[in-house]
Amino acid sequence: MAGKVSNEKLLFYSLAGALGGLGAWGIAETFMGIQQPYVRDVFMGALVGAFIAAFLASIEALSVSQWRVALRGLRSGALIGAVGGALGLLVGEFAFDILGGLNGRILGWAVLGVVVGWGVGWAARSGARCRNGAIGGALGGALGGLFYQSLTATFPQAMGRAVADVLLGALIGFFIGLVSELLKRAWLMVIRSQSRNAREGREYPLVKPVTVIGRAEESDVGLFGDPGVVGRHALIRREGKVFYLAPAPGAQVLLNRQVISGRQALKSGDRIEVGGTLLLFRDRVGRAGG
Repeated sequence: MAGKVSNEKLLFYSLAGALGGLGAWGIAETFMGIQQPYVRDVFMGALVGAFIAAFLASIEALSVSQWRVALRGLRSGALIGAVGGALGLLVGEFAFDILGGLNGRILGWAVLGVVVGWGVGWAARSGARCRNGAIGGALGGALGGLFYQSLTATFPQAMGRAVADVLLGALIGFFIGLVSELLKRAWLMVIRSQSRNAREGREYPLVKPVTVIGRAEESDVGLFGDPGVVGRHALIRREGKVFYLAPAPGAQVLLNRQVISGRQALKSGDRIEVGGTLLLFRDRVGRAGG
């Protein structure tokens, strides 16, 4: 179980990145007539980075109808992605002149991927996600740059750029998701739930210093529609290598079928009941429960 990778998350991120790449291509084509290469690269890179980062930074919130969180991710992802995209293509243009076309593409799109991945983590307010996103974005961007050069040389120009942008976004999204899954330290998995969004098997990585479980839209583990859950029902706080669970004032939380009144240290395999939702706590590093 500890080594499991969420295929659903990889699919979501790949599709979100691909849609971002497609949207960027549709608008960026209008700038292809600019004769100055560096000016053209700034516009095109900003659009590609903004679209891909905006889709990736909002996809998880959109999938569970957290509209305000998704909008926040959309805004911050687009802004950071635009800066990263413009920087990436400028670096790529310089590298193109010095190292040649293929190496320039790889380096430029890798820089774009780093900033896009970092922006996705920033939108989630998580240092761990910033790190994981930057690593995954670099890998996806470099690989996307490798394919980008060959695709634009193989297909007719507009079609080649469309396919290349979609593939670039998909690869950046896939690797951001993959690295995040491989490096996740601890997470909650839904065993059963009366919430409309917390379906069985869904996983919630514990990547923040404090994770909020509740019915409020901005909760990190949102249990919407569960009548037994209040807005901020429980907190999971990370202190060093240990995760602690605590109920909010007036809220009831069961840990391994026992009602808790104060904070309790969690062990891998512990079962947490919040309203009509049963969550399984998993920790790759911590000691397993008995």
